[in-house]
Amino acid sequence: MKKHILTTTALLFAAFVSAQNVPTAEIQKEVDAHLQNLPFASFSIKVPSFGAKVYNIKDAGAVGDGVTVNTEAINGTIKKCSEAGGGTVLVPAGLWKTGPITMMSNVNLHLQAGAMVVFSADPKDNPIVNTGKELKVMPLINGTGLKNIAITGKGIFNGNGSEWRPIKREKLPEKQWKNITKKGELSPDGKIWYPVKGTMAALENLKNADIKTLDKSQFEAYRPGLKRPYLINIEKTEGMLVEGVTFMNSPHITNMLRNIDGLVMKDVKVLNEWWFQNADGLDISVCRNVLMYDCTVNTGDDGICMKSSKSSASGRQFGLENIVIKDCKVYHAHGGFVIGSNTDGGMNNILVQNCDFSWSDVGLRVKSGAGRGGRVQNIYIQDIYMKDLSGNAVEFELTYKDAAVEGTAVDKKLDLVPDFDSFFFKNIYCDGAKGAIVIGGTADLNVKNVTFDNVHIKANSGVTTFRSENITFNNVTIDTPVSPTFSLNKSVNIAFKNIDKAPASGVYAKILNPETKNITFENVKIDKNRVEILNGAETSQVKFK
Repeated sequence: MKKHILTTTALLFAAFVSAQNVPTAEIQKEVDAHLQNLPFASFSIKVPSFGAKVYNIKDAGAVGDGVTVNTEAINGTIKKCSEAGGGTVLVPAGLWKTGPITMMSNVNLHLQAGAMVVFSADPKDNPIVNTGKELKVMPLINGTGLKNIAITGKGIFNGNGSEWRPIKREKLPEKQWKNITKKGELSPDGKIWYPVKGTMAALENLKNADIKTLDKSQFEAYRPGLKRPYLINIEKTEGMLVEGVTFMNSPHITNMLRNIDGLVMKDVKVLNEWWFQNADGLDISVCRNVLMYDCTVNTGDDGICMKSSKSSASGRQFGLENIVIKDCKVYHAHGGFVIGSNTDGGMNNILVQNCDFSWSDVGLRVKSGAGRGGRVQNIYIQDIYMKDLSGNAVEFELTYKDAAVEGTAVDKKLDLVPDFDSFFFKNIYCDGAKGAIVIGGTADLNVKNVTFDNVHIKANSGVTTFRSENITFNNVTIDTPVSPTFSLNKSVNIAFKNIDKAPASGVYAKILNPETKNITFENVKIDKNRVEILNGAETSQVKFK
């Protein structure tokens, strides 16, 4: 009988080890399939794989009771696993309280179903880091300069963000606001609540602090005013897999993966309330060769967001390049899929396909401004389904938090201005939005070479273009109760093609300004009388074919 029990235990252990490795091979097949037939040059990603050995955090003394702080046990197990050549660090079912977790090379941090890792908000459990430019609390899951890592499983990482996060008065109903403000402190104008007393004083003191001269003994006085920690922040890493896990209740940005080469994210869930301050969902920054699929986001800031900063791009022509995002869902968010606002590192070759966005502010949002802008090109967005947006279905913005205040954008920051070129929207459907499409340039910057193909949007208002160049609307239907359906201002080379549906009455297109030129209507079922030419625009610049 005893021998039988031992044999059964061995079989179960072998099955667990197999369960850690077989999915890697299966995921590799899925990755290879998703990276076929791209609209730009193909690329490949090698999914991380790990040795067979499993290291259980309980063997290092970890206790899953929600009270014991297990930072040393978890990080010690990760270090042991990495130094032994790698494998899987197992977090079994339980409630595991911990301080920041530091990842290491060749480690798969695996959360079993029923495992919830809760990050302590106690100051003594959260080291402060001085980067020389800022003081900040260590990210809750962190790591840099790594190779071949993974975070997998069916468990949950809870960032305990309610102990860190300020809340704006405008975002909560009265009853909830009164309840939450029984502790902590309010800003002088009463519009923002902070969970930790002393925050306002710390923020004021930080304004005059010389970060470079501070020693660790002085950090604590500034702690309440410091930047809240990211839930996960991995940087400068080759080969990373994130699969199956849930990230929730983040103190700040939920997922900031920066400078990763070879990243796969599958079935990752982000669950934050819509009113969570600065709680971006899945941020990919200065990364190359990325596949994200079957992911779900509900959050209080940008949903799935692409960022690229010149300072982190390591001299590459495009800091963010070769990105494929498929089969994802975004609910509450400032934007379903977002580019920016940091684009100064450059972006190239992005495909977003077969995604659903509901309840977000903007559906597809491209934003940047002088001081943080750069070239963004070859962006393919197709098969997108959106419902009940509080903002625009599609939006381009070139003045987002513009860093300069005088002169033209080019004068302000010659090499840091937005340059949006070559965007392709195909099979875009939206049922309900504040506005349909807004494409806005600036006095000296244009959005250019954008194609909308088979786009159908129902919205409270139509399409506006300003300082836009080479924009094509092919088989585009805008269902809006107001006119004009299209408003073109200082825009050049705008083509309407194969349009057989339009609002039954009202102005279809309003052509404004003498700088609006070469507007063509080809194979469109729109009466010429429904196109108004105003404010000095020239009739000769509008042609029906």
